[in-house]
Amino acid sequence: MQPALEKILPSGTSSLAVKREITDYMDYPWHYHPEFEIIFVEKSYGIRFMGNHIGNFTDGDLMFISPNLPHVWRNDKDFYQHNEDLKVDVYVIHFNENSLGQGFFDLVEFTHIKKLFQRGQQGVQIQGADHGAIAELIKSTYRASGIERLSLFLKTLDRIAHTKDYELLSSPGYANSVNDNDTERINKVMNFLMKNYNRDVTIEETAALVNLSKASFCRYFKSRTNKTCFQVLNEIRILNACKLLLKSDMTVSEISFESGYNNLSHFNRQFRLITGLTAKAYARKYLKEI
Repeated sequence: MQPALEKILPSGTSSLAVKREITDYMDYPWHYHPEFEIIFVEKSYGIRFMGNHIGNFTDGDLMFISPNLPHVWRNDKDFYQHNEDLKVDVYVIHFNENSLGQGFFDLVEFTHIKKLFQRGQQGVQIQGADHGAIAELIKSTYRASGIERLSLFLKTLDRIAHTKDYELLSSPGYANSVNDNDTERINKVMNFLMKNYNRDVTIEETAALVNLSKASFCRYFKSRTNKTCFQVLNEIRILNACKLLLKSDMTVSEISFESGYNNLSHFNRQFRLITGLTAKAYARKYLKEI
């Protein structure tokens, strides 16, 4: 799976590229593109990479992303095992700043939307009370056409720009900080870590994937992601552990082993470092919310 500069073309009847995809699993590469993106995940779950952010996603994931911020959604392994009960259902809107005319978004009425474009350089995850209304606007935009589609699109942008309940995911300045060669190398590493997080992984074998020495790889990876390779590996492992805590009857010790840790004390330290909670406290908190 090679990363790519994704080329997105609007249809001949719309200034926007609007689509709904119902598939067995998400198979996009880690990619970036010069368009803005609004994505609503109606049904699906797994791990989301956004710049240098790594996090779980599930039904209802709603994001606004500005141009050239690398990102990808990867399903849990259940989706790749031909499970008839699992389907991906995703709505996506792509547009560029001149889709509605040169300088259109420079109008004073869109000052708040221009601020959203800045926030989108980190990836904006929409939460809270506005989430449901924005999701419905996205779906209505998909169903509409012509002037009605443009009107609903602008209402969607307006609602996203005005919401106060959101989270910025990636570090500032990550968009436009990578090139094709970087994405190819980092994509190889990320894919390798995703497939092998539940076993012992060494720096040497990871560095060999991208033809670098151990020392060169460590410097390179940290300079591109602001994290060490083992920080990313531990985040993937702990995200898996978080899902198992909420979706299985396994003990903490069993979850530790299943997530790639042979030492329970080390698992507990990493879990608290990444989530701010012990594994048991995390389960109590989020199971109660569910």
